[in-house]
Amino acid sequence: MSEPISKRRRPVAPEAAAGGDSMIPDEVLLFGILVRLPVKSLVRFKSVCKAWCATIATSHFARLHLELARASSSTVAHLLVPRKEQRAVPVFVNIYSFQPSVESNVAKLIMTNKDRIPKFTIPLHCDGLILIPSITGHTFVCNPTTKEFVELPLGTPNVVSNQRVAFGFDPSSGTYKVARHFLRSRGEGKKVTEFDVGHEVLTFGDGRETLEWKATIDPPYPIKGRTPICLPGFFYWSAVQSVADDAYQAELTTDAILRFSMRDETFTVHPNPPCRSCLGFTDVMCELGGKLCYVHSPSPLQVSIWLAQDDGHNNVITWTLRRRVSLPIPRSVRVFACASADQDTVFLSLDARDLFKCNLNDGSLEKVVDMRHGLWYHHEEGVKFVHGSLPFSHYMVPYVESLLRIGPSC
Repeated sequence: MSEPISKRRRPVAPEAAAGGDSMIPDEVLLFGILVRLPVKSLVRFKSVCKAWCATIATSHFARLHLELARASSSTVAHLLVPRKEQRAVPVFVNIYSFQPSVESNVAKLIMTNKDRIPKFTIPLHCDGLILIPSITGHTFVCNPTTKEFVELPLGTPNVVSNQRVAFGFDPSSGTYKVARHFLRSRGEGKKVTEFDVGHEVLTFGDGRETLEWKATIDPPYPIKGRTPICLPGFFYWSAVQSVADDAYQAELTTDAILRFSMRDETFTVHPNPPCRSCLGFTDVMCELGGKLCYVHSPSPLQVSIWLAQDDGHNNVITWTLRRRVSLPIPRSVRVFACASADQDTVFLSLDARDLFKCNLNDGSLEKVVDMRHGLWYHHEEGVKFVHGSLPFSHYMVPYVESLLRIGPSC
């Protein structure tokens, strides 16, 4: 197999003769010119020669391409992953590109998996890779641009079907990590339920031939079955810190946020925002502007957005109320938040169906699209359709095209 260009001695380009063409060194051609091209073009250029194919397939080239793509882009692309509300029947997963704006109501199909998969929860994105977790314990990772689609091995059995997984980049090792929690067992006590909870991590992106789960230390508290958040080097889980009975025999739950360090694989405990002692059914955690965000919806027509700040020294997280927002229509379950290119703007998706653009400076809202009735999905062979009154959730995540591979490099 030919060595990548980046590892071979490169020929020195001869000086151009008068009136003649100059030879472009491989280093300049690949790492100065081609690396700035779209992913689709680079996938085609891999067939030019073995050396180009080997170089474009390296993690070094993929990381450089990703960094340049981010630096040159003034907008944030998004993906839509519709999911039909059904429990047991496996479905196809279709992934669409979408640029949310008041002038655009079109989502274009960019990838569909070949096999049906069980019911999945909220997709997660990192560096052009999409992780799709299923409540059955099956987990899938794909690169919609290169069409690579991988099912991860099953982890430790979970006694309940509320699996959630975390997914993100570990700067300390230059690898990507997937984490999951699981219950080994649970026992009913006189007042509270006792849980035996575990936690494990799967690593890829380091050239490993096999993908396997590795056990970490156990979490200090039972982790809730809600989607976690990843910031560089850390996963953030919501966990049940304590349960108590009040005077009326009602159960009072106090939650904590567990921060898992990918570097040393340890947990630290941090408080919930002051708006709520527990992660309520109508609340979500998300990432906005590189910070942990808590979206609290105390009533169907109200939302408050809280941002966490880490002091970086004393390992303490403090919360600040960023904005209270009044909704023009009531949400039924919860309001999802999705980042935009402007840190003062966020997209709010009511029940993963009605999409609004929110100005965080004044709390004003602008309707983008009703994803059930106003969004056209462009499918294969020019077919266009809307989901209408069908029971679909339309999950939206930020996205950037990349060359990153899930399995080992060729």
